[in-house]
Amino acid sequence: MGPLALWLLAASLACGTQTRGGRDLLAWHAFAERRGLRQASAPADTNDVGNVAVLVDAGDLVLRRNPFDLDDTGLRFAPNARGGYDAARLTLPLELDGDTIPLSADGARELALPFEFPFFGERHARAFVHADGFVSFGAPDTGNAGRGPGRLLEGPPRIAAFLADLDPERGGRVAARLLPDRVVIAWADVPGAAQANRNAFSLTLRPDGSLDLVFGRLQTREGTVGLSPGGDAALVAADFSAAEPRGGPRGALVEGFAERERLDLVAAVRRFLRSHPDAFEQLVVYTARPLNPQPGSLAFAVGVRNEVRGIGLPVHDDSAAWGSAGELASVVYMDSVEAYREVDGFEILGHETGHRWLAQLRFRGAEAERSGALLGRGDTHWSFFLDSDASVLEGNRIEEQGGSRFATTDIVSGFSALDQYAMGLRAAAEVPSFFYVALADDFRPQRTYKASSGPELGVSFTGVRRDVTIADVVAAMGPREPGFGQARRVLRQAYVLVADAGAPATPERVAILERIRSRFPTWYHAATGGRGTVETSLP
Repeated sequence: MGPLALWLLAASLACGTQTRGGRDLLAWHAFAERRGLRQASAPADTNDVGNVAVLVDAGDLVLRRNPFDLDDTGLRFAPNARGGYDAARLTLPLELDGDTIPLSADGARELALPFEFPFFGERHARAFVHADGFVSFGAPDTGNAGRGPGRLLEGPPRIAAFLADLDPERGGRVAARLLPDRVVIAWADVPGAAQANRNAFSLTLRPDGSLDLVFGRLQTREGTVGLSPGGDAALVAADFSAAEPRGGPRGALVEGFAERERLDLVAAVRRFLRSHPDAFEQLVVYTARPLNPQPGSLAFAVGVRNEVRGIGLPVHDDSAAWGSAGELASVVYMDSVEAYREVDGFEILGHETGHRWLAQLRFRGAEAERSGALLGRGDTHWSFFLDSDASVLEGNRIEEQGGSRFATTDIVSGFSALDQYAMGLRAAAEVPSFFYVALADDFRPQRTYKASSGPELGVSFTGVRRDVTIADVVAAMGPREPGFGQARRVLRQAYVLVADAGAPATPERVAILERIRSRFPTWYHAATGGRGTVETSLP
């Protein structure tokens, strides 16, 4: 295997996936200026260059590094004569007492207010308190797709005390005090999701429409603070630690905090869908420079919607949070297009495309147990010891050498018959039996290999062959629904390039993506044994 194949293999293995309930993936909007205050220009619609959609950041797609600097601080927001809000930094007490509001992760509860609270020209007798550090009016917003300023620009009116991925089920509590002259809603020692920390802050609402945000010392350092009328609000970017920020008429006055620069993938997808038909099952996003929102990966896929049963993925639909009316099923993020000047990277792209359906199949074993022996890394890739026919979703092509010894003979070359079954491209009756190797030992080269190890050519080992049939898989998972005759055979993709002032969408960069887009259908058709078709043109 040459250097190019090794690079492609390393890249294909450095992927991450997110399905419903996944955390720490989606990033936030950026602001073009760290200090001071400016009215953000309205984002330009997506520009199509041939069949590549180009999105240019207008302060809404790329989050700049902005460390949180509001510890032990109070902010007072007062309505202004222009219909918006002005903010002032004050010394205010942090009130954490009150009656507990039971909230699940990503959950919300309706709260009856003791007075009608005026907010951006509307009066509200009820509020929805969310676990993720914000309050909305008129309707809840419990989706987990994106927690940056972009979340405030659309949807219901809201106040982000500290919009972040928080989980009161794991500790702390959310509480409310309902008084005639004020309502205090507090997040008391609530940890960040998947974090061993505590965060304390509060929101106070008053009958005159003013409101206070008060922060203790927060241990989750990335989040969004501000308020918005929702519905497609204009953005007013603020620096709440500097001079008094003043909002415009009905503008969303917000500040996003982040430890590193990255793309807001949700914002990019929503921008694309504002100017294109909701006709794509999958969006493939490249950037003009490295802006990976998921550290430690070269590429990843996000599950947005899944209606397919019997393949191990939960049935869910978060498409509305991404700006889709129900067509969008997954988003593939490929990072900087510059990495693909000399290579197409189809093993990487095919790998992430395949995560739309793969790989979470289990089977019914000899003892009638539901076995996960087919699965490897993260239980979303095939096991190193599975003869996966060199699937791009990992595993290996494995051959018996006699004497209970096996060897890997090929890697990452296409979609196996089992893959094609899960993708809806092959009937169950067309899937031949396959095997994995149990009790693997005596590795050559002498290293430790696990089920979660990445595919590798030329590894031999001893073990016990275990044969599996598709009937064993169906016994554990149930039949694939819709079945082969009803499943989609054509995958519709759109290709998007996100650029900004630091890395514009030059003709050379657009040409790289156009080359990949135009060639991928041929690769995909061959990788699925001539059964699958992908359409990549824009309407």
